[in-house]
Amino acid sequence: MEMEMSPGYGSIDESNEFMEQFSHALHSHSQGAPHKRTVTAEAALTDAMSYQENAVQFMRKGRYAEALQFYDKCLKIQLKALGDLHPLVAQTIDFMGVALLRLDRAYDALETFEKSLAIYQHLGGAGKRVDWALTVMHVGQALELQAENIPKKVSQLQDNQIDKLTKEALAKYNMALEVFKVLEREDPDIDIANIMHCKGNVYNIRGQYKEALRHFKYALGDKLQILGENDPSVAWTKNNIANSLKGLGQIDEAIKWYKEALDMVSKHFGHDHPEVAHVHWNLALAYQTKGEMEAERRAAKGRRSFWFRLFFGKGRRRAHEGSDFLKMEKHLVHAFDVFQSRLGQDHTSTMRAKEALMALEELRRD
Repeated sequence: MEMEMSPGYGSIDESNEFMEQFSHALHSHSQGAPHKRTVTAEAALTDAMSYQENAVQFMRKGRYAEALQFYDKCLKIQLKALGDLHPLVAQTIDFMGVALLRLDRAYDALETFEKSLAIYQHLGGAGKRVDWALTVMHVGQALELQAENIPKKVSQLQDNQIDKLTKEALAKYNMALEVFKVLEREDPDIDIANIMHCKGNVYNIRGQYKEALRHFKYALGDKLQILGENDPSVAWTKNNIANSLKGLGQIDEAIKWYKEALDMVSKHFGHDHPEVAHVHWNLALAYQTKGEMEAERRAAKGRRSFWFRLFFGKGRRRAHEGSDFLKMEKHLVHAFDVFQSRLGQDHTSTMRAKEALMALEELRRD
């Protein structure tokens, strides 16, 4: 299964906006309280801001568990200084959910996002605040991740579950999109571009690759205008365009897009970042598919020959020989090494890559 890459996971814009609001809250808190209490609270909130900055840096480095620890420290201070119904508390809880998503804890993330939304609801911000809409988008991403982790075409029950979750995710994305259209006047707008990207992810999961491609190309056009061609968010969309092309059987074109994405994210994050490893994984799957397709074409030419009859049944092995096999192996090994070292052995990405490597060894023994 290809890895869909999502934007908006604690993005730089969100984090900078958070810092500005945090500073404003700190200043406001210092205005109307007794001096002794103000100094103490201000010092505490300064510590909280420092924890939040550390969390953001760990998120960018792909060290999500450590980021979560710093978000938790930040939240404890905020709760004590600001109370449990402050918008900054809601934002920190939302960012904690984002870290949980990266750790593949979709159900925990969903529960966390719902806590954030409950605060916005209490404050009267539902449908009226951009940060509320961002959290709704993150809810959609949690539902999307749940759907992505369910194996396809195994049983009707599982297919029905994928259908249900992806429809719910689309509904959340559309809900957030309507708020962005009303509250954000920029054209193009990065939040709208991110929503279009997310909707493309869902259509990929549903196997509606042409619809996914349409959404991704819309997102890519806007991102290029806003962020420029070297931003990692542009690379994520290119990666997912490749997923759509692979789904449509355009393997060589997909590989071209994957390579562009890999080059961009490797330069930005380095080679041992989990998100870079996801692109390596996708390239491994693409080369596997290419090898299988070419083996099938070779087999079709020789189906009536003596040699085909002699080796009938060995097509699966033939699909994993030659240059495509070697390229697949290279990307697969890289992905597994990074997943295991950075995400841990129990992460879904690590387990999938391990299973693929075991299957590879099985083919060698045949």
